Amino acid sequence: MTERKQAKVLITGFGPFLDILTNPAWEVSRRLPPTLTTPTSSTTTRLIVPDFPIPAKYHDILTTTPALIKEHNPDIVVHIGLAHGRTWFAVEKGAQKEGYHEVLDMGRKVFTRAENKKLWGKEVGRLESTLELEVAVEAWSEEVRGVGLPPRDSSSGPGVGGEAKERGKKGKQKTKEAADSYSNAKGKSAREQVDVRLSDDVGNYVCGFMYYVSLLEMQRSTGRMDTVFFHVPYLESEEEVLVGVRVAEALIRALVGVWEES
Repeated sequence: MTERKQAKVLITGFGPFLDILTNPAWEVSRRLPPTLTTPTSSTTTRLIVPDFPIPAKYHDILTTTPALIKEHNPDIVVHIGLAHGRTWFAVEKGAQKEGYHEVLDMGRKVFTRAENKKLWGKEVGRLESTLELEVAVEAWSEEVRGVGLPPRDSSSGPGVGGEAKERGKKGKQKTKEAADSYSNAKGKSAREQVDVRLSDDVGNYVCGFMYYVSLLEMQRSTGRMDTVFFHVPYLESEEEVLVGVRVAEALIRALVGVWEES
């Protein structure tokens, strides 16, 4: 019998975000099982989820993320965040070094240009995951085939208030349209097939900041950047969150699959 290898995957999720006190990113993270197995793989996946959500604050991210990577020495890192206005799940390709001086975080602070230059002045302007994400997303899509989100009441939507606060009047209208689209889609059938995608729009806010910090730390620690940022849509009910857990498990299996090949 072939002895199973073990892959360690560090998972994080953000805490309260703008006007959303219960962030689905953390709700999905904390419900993940301690291990995952795949019948066709010789690798057992150990999931490491800290006992706390990551504050949506630049300077907390800057200290906490590298510390977690050094403590757990993971093979893969998956950071989970909420994507306002989206109705799909997405893995992001990479993140920019700059642009985090414009939007205030949950502590009413930014990561200034001076701080960026002092800390990352010699680093490249963009970093990308070294995992084969195109291949992983194909496998991910196959595994979630037939998985659907429950219908949602048209009065609820994916974080309209938070989006409005972050992006202003234009953002409010854009998010309202997305919320209406989400509600209309869910009203068409009992369950709508979940949509999973490869994306390159992590943004220049705390999500993009965490991704860049993590990519850089993994590069320094392992010589590879086997890190991804996973965006989830607004998941409101327990049933929706549990669907999010299932989608996250499928993604992790797909990522471990391409990691094994590499």
